[in-house]
Amino acid sequence: MSAGDEDPRVTANRRAVHRATLDLLSADGIAGVTVDRLAEVSGVSRSTIYRRWPDLPALVIAAFDDAVHEQMNAHRAPRGGTVPALLAYLRDYARRLNDPTYTTVLVTITEWAWRDPVIARKHARSFDQSRSLAMRIVRAGQAAGTFRRDLPVVQAVEDIVAPFFYRRVVQRRSISDAEVRRLHQRLMREFAP
Repeated sequence: MSAGDEDPRVTANRRAVHRATLDLLSADGIAGVTVDRLAEVSGVSRSTIYRRWPDLPALVIAAFDDAVHEQMNAHRAPRGGTVPALLAYLRDYARRLNDPTYTTVLVTITEWAWRDPVIARKHARSFDQSRSLAMRIVRAGQAAGTFRRDLPVVQAVEDIVAPFFYRRVVQRRSISDAEVRRLHQRLMREFAP
């Protein structure tokens, strides 16, 4: 059964548990996410939670992935080539990082991944999906001749995401649209053939 064919009650329960997971992570950190608290906050029974998610790491990553993919799907890159696609990606990334819940959960999962190899593997898979969009933009830019063909794709992705991650997570400062435009202009100069 595909996600579109999912029983509406299952969908509602999944969304409620995922939202409760993100809310508890944001408010109390990983220690605040227990099945009892999830059941209380989401209104979904403990037995349903245990049956649906085999372990807490699976649930946390699933909740975060759903939130990220929902946000990314809501903000599709415009048509018109690499230049507007990169700008749209940067704006979407800044918008997500400016969301306090997203950033808190991102930091919590990243910290947890340092201590737990299971979370580290799931965390890596999760971020590979998000990073792949930036990689597709870079590769499309190379194919179109907008970016240098010898531009290392992984390094380019790091150049795209690192400045905002540092500003928001390390410096704890919001990212303005003017900063998005400045980074976009700098990247276009640095990536140009």
